Amino acid sequence: MTPRRTDGPARNVASQSSTDPAGGARSAAWASWLGAVAVILGVFLTAVHANELLKQVVLVRNAPPDGRMPAAVCPEEELEEEGLTAAECEHMVTNVGGLILSAPAWFAGFMAALSLAGTIVAFLSIVAGAALVGGRAWAPVAAAATFGALAAVDAAGFVAAVNAGPILRQLYLAERLLWLLIHLMMTLGAIAGMRFSRAARAA
Repeated sequence: MTPRRTDGPARNVASQSSTDPAGGARSAAWASWLGAVAVILGVFLTAVHANELLKQVVLVRNAPPDGRMPAAVCPEEELEEEGLTAAECEHMVTNVGGLILSAPAWFAGFMAALSLAGTIVAFLSIVAGAALVGGRAWAPVAAAATFGALAAVDAAGFVAAVNAGPILRQLYLAERLLWLLIHLMMTLGAIAGMRFSRAARAA
């Protein structure tokens, strides 16, 4: 007698996915790619937020009480050292004065606090990205949380730019919107990757 076959195509697929080590590697590939992107963007974003924090602190400490910048002082030695002309120096001072005059009273303090939070969370995203590449079990949840926190920072900065007036809106709005979209995609990618990995393990 011919022995009865009890395994169908669906059973063969399930058996191969549970016994083939390549299946586990494929299910974890998303973590390596997303982790590498998170590390690269995290390094860049940490520098961006730290620079913004420094800028806001310097502007607040050196802003005149009436908000009007004094006449530009541009020594010849410094101009030669920096490779600037006197006209460029005066233009830079005028730009700083415009930023101070156009900023609402709450803007500098709010952006400084937001940049400090962004610097910390961006650094944590580097750690989460490295953990994703290293295959840590806790990494997907940590990555989704940090990416979501960065998206919240971006959204707060976007709202602040919308309400800060036309000059600051022109400077900040597009950048904040771009980072918001990037971090939303990374957050959704981390969540989708976690679900894919769970489905692969369950199969």
